[in-house]
Amino acid sequence: MEKRVALYQTNIDTEYYRKKILKNELKIITKYPPKTWDLSRNFDGGTGLGFNSLTSRSCHFNLLKWFGTKSIRKCIREKYNHYTNKQNKSIYVQCWANVMRYGEKIKPHSHDDLLPSIERVSGHIVVYADTLTNTYYENNPVQNINGQLTLFPSNLVHWTDTYLGNSERITIAFDIKTYEDWKYEVFDAAKSHWVKL
Repeated sequence: MEKRVALYQTNIDTEYYRKKILKNELKIITKYPPKTWDLSRNFDGGTGLGFNSLTSRSCHFNLLKWFGTKSIRKCIREKYNHYTNKQNKSIYVQCWANVMRYGEKIKPHSHDDLLPSIERVSGHIVVYADTLTNTYYENNPVQNINGQLTLFPSNLVHWTDTYLGNSERITIAFDIKTYEDWKYEVFDAAKSHWVKL
């Protein structure tokens, strides 16, 4: 499969989600450990954001289960359909938020080390950034624009600039799996964290 990155401008209410994520950030960090699904080791998703980050709790909450996230669910489903040309397949989504502050950056990582598949997709929505930032997909920079949704193969290595804004850089990130991939690749104990769309 060709490794391609697709950009979509959305009309989601970014200010609404910005407030919602910041309101819940400390609650999630306090409630959940920075651990893998099975609690066997420390985890920050390979991002380098550290064990005090919201990202390090991504295994233990799904933003799509929050009240008021219908627009994000709809947006992910529509853009996945367009990206894969798979209209009627059930998909399962694990979704979390990343909050970065001045001087932080996400180091090179991928969400999947399996062979590329048009159906195994990851993405993120830029909720807020108050200065110019880029996400790099194997050395190709993509400017982060508030409200923009990016889809890419889950095994594609990506990273960010160092964030130099005065406020937070907030994104909503997600992994998408087909029913077959969800059934066979996701630990049984973790299956309930994924949301079916």
